[in-house]
Amino acid sequence: MKSKHQISQFQLTIILIHAQIGVGIVSLPYVMFLKADGDSWISILITGVLLQVMIFLIWALMRRFPTQNLYMVLQSLFGKFIGKIISLLYCCYFLIVAGMVLAKFAFTLKVWMLPLTPQWLILLLMILTVIYLVIENLQIIARFLLLATLPLIVFISLSAYSLKFANYTYILPIGSNGFLHILKGIKAGFPSFQGFELLLVLFPFVQADQKSVLKAATVANVFVTLFYTFITLICLLFFSPKELELIPEPVLYLIKSFAFKIIERPDLIFTSLWIVLVATTIMSLLFASSIGLSTIVNAKSHKLFVFLSAIACFIIAFIPKGKFEIEALGKIDSHLVTYFAFAFPVIFLLISLIFKKKERRDN
Repeated sequence: MKSKHQISQFQLTIILIHAQIGVGIVSLPYVMFLKADGDSWISILITGVLLQVMIFLIWALMRRFPTQNLYMVLQSLFGKFIGKIISLLYCCYFLIVAGMVLAKFAFTLKVWMLPLTPQWLILLLMILTVIYLVIENLQIIARFLLLATLPLIVFISLSAYSLKFANYTYILPIGSNGFLHILKGIKAGFPSFQGFELLLVLFPFVQADQKSVLKAATVANVFVTLFYTFITLICLLFFSPKELELIPEPVLYLIKSFAFKIIERPDLIFTSLWIVLVATTIMSLLFASSIGLSTIVNAKSHKLFVFLSAIACFIIAFIPKGKFEIEALGKIDSHLVTYFAFAFPVIFLLISLIFKKKERRDN
């Protein structure tokens, strides 16, 4: 399986970036502002530093098992039976996150672009698109993600245009709300950063030395952190505090406020590009889940499990019907990311160090 999924150092960076940037991009400034007010951009920078520490710890764990992915490592640490149970829990985690992303996507798209289109149809079209690519090997997925980087460039350019209307007094004085509010913002930002934990799955597929893998993950984290900081600052400088606390999708409102001679509704163009970013996030999560399921049952191919994962993702996304149910699912996701992306990898590393467990390589 490994030979079919080998990727380069650069492709790993692209995959990790797309795994993190997705549906949360349109609402992150609002979510962070509710917790940290005008200092929310500081919370994002600190979150990026914490994630870099986690990336290093994950790298330290995986370098002890250089040819194994997460699911194989779990069997090495806990034995086949318990290891497969924990692996199944991780597969469920990736599916729940993918379902939440899909549910948020469908809700936002209905509100902004397709109010009369049935929810099930929006979900189905996205799932079918994702399946078409995820059944292929990781190299092909990575090549598509590279092409899908173009919407990021367009989005940064559109957002930067708003700087001509910026009011810098909205974020002054810096740090006036106290460090406690900044800490609350850090916790609120974790779900938007989730995706870095895919390094646990992708590590053995990278055709590079171990230090290069760490560099690739670091570059991805730095890019995502600066990107989120930039977007949050743009919204903080464009909207007044009273406005920002009333608009749950400030990024879409920001772009909708622009008017060009050629383009009458730039927000619709952005929404179309945003769909691509959401699709790439779901692709990464379904790939991680399908690889896990195929590893658990010792299957040679992950293709069948892509369909099973997609069906489960569709069902999860179809459960929440409105805004409050989606918010409830988001709270569940917030707790899950704390354990599966932060706590558990640290525990796995400690177990491997304490009991001196690592991959045995034949000489």
